Amino acid sequence: MDEDGLLYSPMTPFPLSGRLLLCGLTAALAAGACAGEPLLNVKYDDRHERNVLDYWPPRKSAQDKGSPVFVWFHGGGFRQGDKQLRSGRMAVMRKAYQDAGYAVVSCNYPFLNRKEKIGYLEIVEHCARAVQFVRSKAEEWKIDPARLCCGGSSAGALISEALGYHDDYADAESSDRVARLSSRPAVVVSHWQPIGTQEFALRYMDKGEAPLFLFSDAPKSDRVHAPAEAVKIREKCKELGIPCEAISLGRNELTAVKDVQTALRRQLKFCDKHLPE
Repeated sequence: MDEDGLLYSPMTPFPLSGRLLLCGLTAALAAGACAGEPLLNVKYDDRHERNVLDYWPPRKSAQDKGSPVFVWFHGGGFRQGDKQLRSGRMAVMRKAYQDAGYAVVSCNYPFLNRKEKIGYLEIVEHCARAVQFVRSKAEEWKIDPARLCCGGSSAGALISEALGYHDDYADAESSDRVARLSSRPAVVVSHWQPIGTQEFALRYMDKGEAPLFLFSDAPKSDRVHAPAEAVKIREKCKELGIPCEAISLGRNELTAVKDVQTALRRQLKFCDKHLPE
């Protein structure tokens, strides 16, 4: 791992040494053609100015069916952050998924705002709409709506878990065709599990739900991304029989791997294994 780091802690606006690759393992796939240019700032809903996403197409096409999709939610403590995956360290994960045949979608979402009456639950609802919108573009973008992963770092990890384990936001009675689509991912990827695990994930989890891949190299001294939070959800998965892989780079009690490249390969392998055929 180079000293600049390829992982970062998304609860802060600045990179932290040794962190950026895995949180930079972000993905946002674009338009319909293989190896095409991304579609940037696509509006997925009209309710808020931050309801936009970037779509990046896979670099190799699926032969007989649509491409799998990796949907990424940035971190930032629900108060800051951005979906940008176009350049720099944050592009590492996106490119890895594209090279593996995935489309990647990276989403912005509204921040906490009392005046606008936007709390944590409202943010999750906006992100659910983003997933529904992505599924509505299945034919145009040549993606398989059943093979959809959601991932995120820190706050984005909690969002992805809420989408994976909360009741589906789909409304079968809606006149809006997008609202009728499922908001639930088939696989969840969480980087730098932060405080809030109980409220966003554990309270909703049940048997038979989405497999979970966890990465956190936070030391015990990290109060925001306390390793105990990752252990909590790993143990809940074990209790419920939900497939879970939880890894680190050796700074906490999660299973240690030698470097971020290995962690990324294991993340991709986990997604490939647990997405439906």
